[in-house]
Amino acid sequence: MKKTLVALAALAVVSAASAQSTVTLYGIVDMGVATLKDSTATADYTKNGVQQGTMSNSRFGFKGTEDLGGGLKANFALEFGTSPDESTVALSNRVGTVGLSGNFGALTIGRQYTPYHNVQIAMDLAGNLNATPGYVVNNHNFNGGRASNAVNYQSPSFGGFSAAVQVGAGGATTASETVVTGGAQAEGKSFGLSGIYAAGPLVAGLAYNDVTNPNAVLVGYGPITGTPAIATVGFGAGSTEVKVWAAGASYDFTVVKASLAYSRLTDTKIAATASDVTSNGYNFSVAAPFGATTLVANLGRATVKQDSSATDGTITGYQLMANYALSKRTTAYAVYGNDKLDLNGSEALKRTSTAVGVRHTF
Repeated sequence: MKKTLVALAALAVVSAASAQSTVTLYGIVDMGVATLKDSTATADYTKNGVQQGTMSNSRFGFKGTEDLGGGLKANFALEFGTSPDESTVALSNRVGTVGLSGNFGALTIGRQYTPYHNVQIAMDLAGNLNATPGYVVNNHNFNGGRASNAVNYQSPSFGGFSAAVQVGAGGATTASETVVTGGAQAEGKSFGLSGIYAAGPLVAGLAYNDVTNPNAVLVGYGPITGTPAIATVGFGAGSTEVKVWAAGASYDFTVVKASLAYSRLTDTKIAATASDVTSNGYNFSVAAPFGATTLVANLGRATVKQDSSATDGTITGYQLMANYALSKRTTAYAVYGNDKLDLNGSEALKRTSTAVGVRHTF
């Protein structure tokens, strides 16, 4: 009897310790068949084949929480991007954080999503389609919406309102994280702020992001297979500072959900011969559920102005998507996207994309 009581007591201690710490494996595999086409004034270029990441880039990760007592918790997340459609060895580091959370909010350190991205994705009812043209405001989302070597504070919710502030040191091109020639880094140093109100059917957000020494293309149309370089209206490397702010709101009318987002970007260049850039963009989204099927549409437009330059541009785009929930974790989808770039009133490029596929989450 005594041995039985001791065994039960030991089991209770082990069970209590296990309950205080949890680790979860999660991920997404998104695969489909797609066609991407570029049409210019001189020629058309097309690429067909299997495509991963139409709805969500494929990934896997680990996240965990340990109860430290007194309402304090330790948290970590490690998330890696993968390409299941190809034979690749390297894994991209999407997210890597460790931090503490409690009644004060949450403090995290590492590579993580920016406050700007969190507001933007809340207004994009299509779910931030990665490989589909048409979401114009999303083109302002610098560095894929993540910041390296960043410290982030997320406040608790006060009647539906929460705020976030983040400082990122950026990442360098070498493991030593030294600054490369010219003072530019692989990812620019950043500072971000956001505020989100979410209560009932209404979600509203405001965000600001400032990136210095950004050594990356901000907005542009990278060439597809066989396509020559395409003019991008001045958005590209050679910036000293990029500032962008965005505001948006969405409302769930039950039968349909609608959102409107606006962003403004200023891109200051390094060289005196380069032209500073200002861009204003908006996006309207609507999503309508019909049983297991959800229909989504996006419509956006952005104007691009270059100082001391005769070349200005306008980008217009739209997306159409149908999702069918095969289960809680598996979705079949069909997506069409269209972008058009006008330079000084003349069409310079039209990009279209069509994809059908399946996304599974675990």
